Amino acid sequence: MAKKATFSVYLNSEQVLGYYRGQKQSIRTQTSDGQSISIPFNVLLDFVTHDGISGTFEIHFREDGKLQKIMKIS
Repeated sequence: MAKKATFSVYLNSEQVLGYYRGQKQSIRTQTSDGQSISIPFNVLLDFVTHDGISGTFEIHFREDGKLQKIMKIS
């Protein structure tokens, strides 16, 4: 059965720069139900603004556990 998770990310522009520079590759956060999740930074690139990344996202996984889609919900 495919799964989905909801999580929030708040990174300012300086923090995002660290990802662009390759100092980090993934963002570790908690889902709304308390599970720890590691999200590859590159899947969040579409959501980067001049101010960084801010919002609540929903991520969908295929049955094999691979990323299917990610969307900003707020």
